[in-house]
Amino acid sequence: MSAAGLPRWLARALVVIGWLLTPLWAWGASFLGLWAGAHFAGPFSSPLAMLAPALLGAVLFGFITLWVWVRFMRRVPHLLSHHMAQRPSLEQPPIADH
Repeated sequence: MSAAGLPRWLARALVVIGWLLTPLWAWGASFLGLWAGAHFAGPFSSPLAMLAPALLGAVLFGFITLWVWVRFMRRVPHLLSHHMAQRPSLEQPPIADH
């Protein structure tokens, strides 16, 4: 990154990539919640007894992760704006008087 800042196309690409990662975050978090809920139910529980905590864990982990990620992604353009290169000025340079 140069002293001028982050190129605008890269900032936009980071925002797009972030939003495209949203389903992966939700899937990964729900899978982790599913595993944690089944693990919490205990190894000697029946499969039906593991189902309720596993589903509850998947829903909680998935929704909490989505909530946090969407709140973060809504702030990303503002956070990146502090690091982006300045837009070129549209004003004409002053004419020097001789």
